[in-house]
Amino acid sequence: MMGKKNVSKRMRGFLAAGFWTCILTVCPLYGEAALPTHPVPSSPAAAGTGSPGKAESGIRIRVDRTEKAESSASGPKENAADRIWSKAKGDHTSVKSAPENSPRQNETPIVTVRNREIPSGRTAEPVIPQAVGSGYTEAEIREQIQRKYTQPRPEFRLLSGAFAGSGYRPGTMDVKIPTLFFPPDVMQDVSETFLENPDGTFGTRTREDRTGGLSSYGAEAQQQLLKQAGEKTGENVPASAPLHPGPAAARTKYKTITVQVPVPAPSPFRPLAKGDFYWYSNHKGNYVTALPGSLPQNPLLQVPATGPMLIRDAGQHEFMAVSVDDPADTYYYKNQDTFPGYGKAVPVFTETRKTAQGDDVSIKYIRRYVDGQQCLIVDSAAKRAGKTYRVAVVFPESKQYEYLPKALYIIENLKGI
Repeated sequence: MMGKKNVSKRMRGFLAAGFWTCILTVCPLYGEAALPTHPVPSSPAAAGTGSPGKAESGIRIRVDRTEKAESSASGPKENAADRIWSKAKGDHTSVKSAPENSPRQNETPIVTVRNREIPSGRTAEPVIPQAVGSGYTEAEIREQIQRKYTQPRPEFRLLSGAFAGSGYRPGTMDVKIPTLFFPPDVMQDVSETFLENPDGTFGTRTREDRTGGLSSYGAEAQQQLLKQAGEKTGENVPASAPLHPGPAAARTKYKTITVQVPVPAPSPFRPLAKGDFYWYSNHKGNYVTALPGSLPQNPLLQVPATGPMLIRDAGQHEFMAVSVDDPADTYYYKNQDTFPGYGKAVPVFTETRKTAQGDDVSIKYIRRYVDGQQCLIVDSAAKRAGKTYRVAVVFPESKQYEYLPKALYIIENLKGI
């Protein structure tokens, strides 16, 4: 009985010794754990949004992801409350390792590339033209019709009214006339009918119009950029779409668009006919010329020696003169200019064209009063074999639609022999 008591006493001693050993081991931690449950941290960064001196639950800590830790010498000192605060939140990042000016969590640093802000870590994307609808707006359609039907204004038109191009052949009855002497252009209605899309546009845009000018890219790049543009604007543009898509599904709604465009006025000039002229050879001047039947009179008929010059008229405001200035002429004009000048009159138009013989002829168009009436003078000079062949035709402006084609036909068909 006594033995059992001694054993029980020794067991209690061992247990007591073990108990105090545990107490002595845990005591330092217990001293720290005995601090207030929600201590006041030494820095506002550790406190997050909590108020000093008050116990709050659910306090949030912002932790930096990539910034370097500040030096311990420059950062704030950490006390026991800071360490307990960090441990209580399960955060092993020291308070002094988070600079106050570092980016906050969930905030992506911003860098500027080509005047655009994009998140760091991403490359600058190519500038994709803004995607447009599948058709053209009515304003664009009107502009297209204007460009299509507005013809360039040439410098010359034929007697028939057509434009005189580089293939013009001198000496024909359809002589070319400066556009200046034609009436102004007239406005004419032009209409075209277009398929109307459900979105109010018309027709189908070409791939060039839809991509805003991506023709400088390769075909694969065009497909990729077009797809990206469609994704950004919500337009369904498949990457496999053809470069020149055909019309979409059957549409039954049409609209006729009418615009006014300037068109050349009809030719007011009287057409020429072979019966309008007869041919005359001047052996003194060594040339052959066409003379109009509308100028029947010969004022030099009674002059004994007419020489190289000839004159035909129908009155003082309707006449013509043809002559040749020949340096070898010492009998008739003694190498003098056979045509008078026109004073200070300034030509309204000048040009150089070819004759039927292939010579260059300079032509001046002069407006001038002749005996109180406004007249048009067509004066020309063509050089050939050292000689200067001259033609001058004078007529009232009111008759220019008859005489101007005749004058130009005579000038182009004057031939030296």
